[in-house]
Amino acid sequence: MNPLIIIILSVTQAVTEFLPISSSAHLLLLPWVFGFENPGLAFDAALHIGTALALLVFFAKDFWKLIVNRDRLLLYILAASVPAAFFGFFGDKFIEEYLHLSFYAPLVVGIGMVFFSIILYLIDRYAALKLEVKDITLKQSLVVGFAQALALIPGTSRSGVTITAGLWLGLKREDAARFSFLLATPISLGAGLYKAYDIFTDPSPAISNIGLVFAIMLTFVVGLVVIKWMLSYLKKHSMLIFVIYRIIVGLGIISLWLIKR
Repeated sequence: MNPLIIIILSVTQAVTEFLPISSSAHLLLLPWVFGFENPGLAFDAALHIGTALALLVFFAKDFWKLIVNRDRLLLYILAASVPAAFFGFFGDKFIEEYLHLSFYAPLVVGIGMVFFSIILYLIDRYAALKLEVKDITLKQSLVVGFAQALALIPGTSRSGVTITAGLWLGLKREDAARFSFLLATPISLGAGLYKAYDIFTDPSPAISNIGLVFAIMLTFVVGLVVIKWMLSYLKKHSMLIFVIYRIIVGLGIISLWLIKR
């Protein structure tokens, strides 16, 4: 595979995984829009491993403190990870066949981008944003956890829907993003390990082992930068820029699908 495509897809995964703009949407649409071949299961696994490592390294100190202090937040995070893990494991084939690979997949992505951006805007605009991560309860954690399961629908955005849920519960923007990332760590690590099997079993890998290692490293490094930037950005800014981007891209996808069908 062309090294430029590896770079584009790796950077796209790292950026869109942590910004509320849907990584699955972008990775699904890039081959569709520009006409290059799907890079395959092994490459998809490499991207997931890279983002999982970025989360694990960035929040290593946070998790270490939670473990040492036996903080209840760690149990809340693990409990909230169950819904997405359950639906992802048992619904993986259905989601892949009917949402990612179907003729209507781009339309699903476009509608999801627009619909969930409107929800994000309304909640970000009108919710009372006062709470911090340390204030979150088990019930609130589970609400965010079930919201995370919605991200299995292409175009939803895992970070987008969990941040939206956090804002709805009253978390400050930075804290909503921080909890979203903390919650993403176990599920991303599990998904990365689960998909790592594909690296060794992909019947027709489109990328060499060197290319896969490069993709993991690039996704990891860019992911670290994006996480840090996102948390810093939300200290002083709203979610509006992401809402506008999602609506523009979503409407563009819907229009393009209607033209191509």
